[in-house]
Amino acid sequence: MHGVMRFVRISQTELEKLKCLYESVMSHASHGLFYREGEILGREMIEMASGDPNTYLETAGRLIKGRGWVEEITFTDTRVFARGSFESLPGANEATCHRLRGMIHVIMEKHTGKKLLCLEDKCLSLGDTQCEFIMREMEGN
Repeated sequence: MHGVMRFVRISQTELEKLKCLYESVMSHASHGLFYREGEILGREMIEMASGDPNTYLETAGRLIKGRGWVEEITFTDTRVFARGSFESLPGANEATCHRLRGMIHVIMEKHTGKKLLCLEDKCLSLGDTQCEFIMREMEGN
């Protein structure tokens, strides 16, 4: 990284157009790419949140919210609840919060010290009131 950390802003409409571009080239395989982008973003947040283990999830949540990915986020041991996901697309026919799922996945793995699977169970894009992610421990660990 060079010098001071800088941030750029992107609109929800611009992000949606980029998603459409990737899907036009890669179809649904692009969703895995979005998820991996989220993992990268989440790892950066882990570095920033890792100071005090007692406030780790609270700090990680503030970072996700502060960067505009959600309006509110709540972590439990097995579920994560997010209101106002930036990735939500009203009227979609499937869950759309792939980057957010990647962020949550790596943040929760760091928190639990376990290999986890993160699934988006409910999504604002599908008409649910909020996005909900289920955390499951990977078998064989």
